Amino acid sequence: MTAISPGQEAPTRTAQKLRQVHTITDRFGMLNTYLIDDDGLVVVDPRSSLNGQLILYYIERFLKRSPADIDLIVLTSLETNQSGGIETLRQRCAAPVAALSKMRRRASSLGEEGRGNEGGNLSISLPFRTGELFSFDALLALTTPHLRQISIWLQDVGGLPRHEDWRVIATSGAARGHFCLYNPFSWELIGGAAISTTEGGMPILHASSDQRGQQETLRVLRDLQIYYLYPGQGKPLLARNAAAQIRLDW
Repeated sequence: MTAISPGQEAPTRTAQKLRQVHTITDRFGMLNTYLIDDDGLVVVDPRSSLNGQLILYYIERFLKRSPADIDLIVLTSLETNQSGGIETLRQRCAAPVAALSKMRRRASSLGEEGRGNEGGNLSISLPFRTGELFSFDALLALTTPHLRQISIWLQDVGGLPRHEDWRVIATSGAARGHFCLYNPFSWELIGGAAISTTEGGMPILHASSDQRGQQETLRVLRDLQIYYLYPGQGKPLLARNAAAQIRLDW
């Protein structure tokens, strides 16, 4: 993992851009879906069919735009089945679905074996080390149709297709497909499944079996200039130095 700054990527582009992220939240679980608006539209973590419907309503009612302007759907985690949200969105747009490339081989292996067991008992030969084991529900999620909807595999520190200002930061939960999205020009971080906020507003970086990796993730995030922090669950944090407030969840 490498810290990203405007100076590293493009020395002539140091002026701050306006905020680009819109928050769509279900009222029940406070699970957040995000909409990036930088000419094209990117949906981050569509979550469920309800979230998908809320996104479409928001785009048409408040942004006065067409759902056809959605050109990318991003999943910051493959632990949960988000096929309902994806299917709802793709009824109105033709956007491809992107996920972290570190999961490509593992996810493909599980998906192939899962398809061979439809209607019967699921038997999976796990390619994970002991410290990377998923829950059984998460393994089932990887064999569901939403896995086959992924057509773009993102690289750590690489930019999103057609949205190059938004950079991928793989976290210590990368073995489960977790990553954040950071824009060094608008100073926004979408934490995805890796980060949530408490009732008091404190951002928490969730624990993983790799404690050294978790410490490194925290160091990388604290090196970033972040004014707007958007968690996967909980309320967004707006602060002059939001990254300094991130704490580890042991």
